Amino acid sequence: MTTSASTAVDRSLPNPFLGGIVPDAWRGATADVPEIHGDVYARCLAAVQTVRTRQQSSSVLIHGEQGSGKTHLLARLQRRLTDAETYPDLDDDWQIFVYLRMRTSSGRIWRKIRTELVTDLMRPMPDGLTQLDHVLAKRLAAHFDGHADLALWWDHHRNERMEELIDAWHEIAMQLSLRDDFTQVLECFIRGNHRRHVRAYLSGGLVSEAGFRHLFGNVDASHYAPDNEDDAFSAVKTLCHVAGPQIPIVFCFDQIEAIEVEDSNRKPVWYLARAVADLTDEAAVAAISCVLASFADDEIRSQDRARLVSGGQTALQRLDRDQMQQVIRSRVTAMQATADAAGDNAHWPFADDEAMFASRSTPRELLHAAATRFDELQGTVAAPPTTEKTPALAKVFDDRVDEAIRTQKPEDTDDLIASTLPNLLSILEPGWTTDYPTGPHNRKRDIELVLVGPDQEARVGVALCNQPSMTSLAAQLKRLIENREAFKLHKLVLIRDGRLPISPGAAATRKRIDQLTEDEGVLVRPNREVMAVLDAVRSLIADATCGDLTLDGRAVGISTVRQWLSNHLDAVTREWVDQFCRPSRPGWHDEATADDSDIDAVLEYLADCPVVSMDVMSRATGVAESRIVELGRVASDRLGIVSGEPTVIFRVASSTSSEEDVRSMQGSATR
Repeated sequence: MTTSASTAVDRSLPNPFLGGIVPDAWRGATADVPEIHGDVYARCLAAVQTVRTRQQSSSVLIHGEQGSGKTHLLARLQRRLTDAETYPDLDDDWQIFVYLRMRTSSGRIWRKIRTELVTDLMRPMPDGLTQLDHVLAKRLAAHFDGHADLALWWDHHRNERMEELIDAWHEIAMQLSLRDDFTQVLECFIRGNHRRHVRAYLSGGLVSEAGFRHLFGNVDASHYAPDNEDDAFSAVKTLCHVAGPQIPIVFCFDQIEAIEVEDSNRKPVWYLARAVADLTDEAAVAAISCVLASFADDEIRSQDRARLVSGGQTALQRLDRDQMQQVIRSRVTAMQATADAAGDNAHWPFADDEAMFASRSTPRELLHAAATRFDELQGTVAAPPTTEKTPALAKVFDDRVDEAIRTQKPEDTDDLIASTLPNLLSILEPGWTTDYPTGPHNRKRDIELVLVGPDQEARVGVALCNQPSMTSLAAQLKRLIENREAFKLHKLVLIRDGRLPISPGAAATRKRIDQLTEDEGVLVRPNREVMAVLDAVRSLIADATCGDLTLDGRAVGISTVRQWLSNHLDAVTREWVDQFCRPSRPGWHDEATADDSDIDAVLEYLADCPVVSMDVMSRATGVAESRIVELGRVASDRLGIVSGEPTVIFRVASSTSSEEDVRSMQGSATR
């Protein structure tokens, strides 16, 4: 049958074929055809079962071209493994699903895995419990020989038999040889105490000194949760051992090509294979890795390849005619309006349109063609494709900046700068490269990276200084002072997120910052808007690198994105980058803004009391009320003011703040 067999479509109907890209595995497409890639899906489930029954790791490697449905497959796996339709019983098999979009640098892979593991462990399930609740409840229930509904059992024992639970937990921790700090922190989680600080500590995030006191009492915070790869690997292993093979943790690695490599002789897959090998050697887990294309045997170590494919290696095939028609049908029936229009006609609206189903295609190609054809059948004339992508890319970029402003947190700053700054600098300042210093003088990675100017004319060290603990920050600054000469720098840039205060009372910290910035150094305090732009830059580059950035149904390549960023990044971002490479020789000194110390004093007070009256804040900090009002305008991303009787100042929290943050602010407002 020819194209004319297709059916005219009412213009009032929505186009069911728009939106062909699944954003991530936790936000999968509403329509799915289980038969498509069913063999690959079954292989992934078999890997999970291998962990549970044989108590050994299993890894599956999936190859797939752009638009072949890699993330869609992981989303299907997520729905199955987290069983979103039912509340589990204690007797049910259960597993933990972790999705990792690998937008990070190769020197921070374990910190990325740790962060995403804890993020997903803390993700609520339909029964109201988090995945970590499920792990601990099932672990402890086995100790008590518990049965029945998991949520009910957990709620009853935490309300009525808490001390027995804690005693049992310490027995389990001893059997597993858990780290003392994790035993203590997970006890806090079981008790339901300080969960915001628990989450931050487990993920290696930002735990304030007050948070450490809540978790550990009066201890030296500098000895806990160091931000390095070794500690992150240890934390991941510990959490995997808590779950054990009876509750397999399923790590799903996506966008592997987005890893920013530190060694130009190695490709991103080398680092991913190394991490999967280390993980599967140390814990019984399932690892599902999705790569864009095949790679040569010599691109990764042979022993790592064996671990990367221990559960099989497979590819996502293009769709045949029957599968293509199933995809069309699933999209039509997913919307009530188009489902009603189609009725019993399984081939609506395209009938046996030869142009639509003439050759095998990827799901993304099919959906783009279907969306275009649907518009034609409605009498809508689509704008012809254009090679000029500037307006469309600008809209995509602006949307990502807006999203990042709502969601990006200070905890993300280190990873964001480490993985984005080298790329951004090479785009805006061609000829600049990046070194990653090693050696005993940088054992704790006090210098994250060194930016190198053309012909080695400048070496600019970048130190990430975002520890919430002034003790830890002072220790890093002391090491920088002692080891600075060993780095052979022309300039040192200290970066501390503007949302993180530097305590006015931290005399040693401030003295060392002054010492480091007396000559050839600068302290940079990026605000929320700058970090949002960096977030958008990273996501745009990552999606283009992995083939997940499309405009008008066509993939946008990384070279196009880099050129667009070079031509269109705003002046504020360019000025921010200039702080690293202008001027390129010694003798330049910049001062922190005059507002920083007063803002830090206010933020420090708000860290423990997020909402307070203006007069109380003024008395506590010594900052005049009129000055606080001025700061509210200067730092509106961090401070908010509500006029009235009394006038109130509050800490601006991101949209991703936990419920505990909200309750804390409400309680402070009541007091």
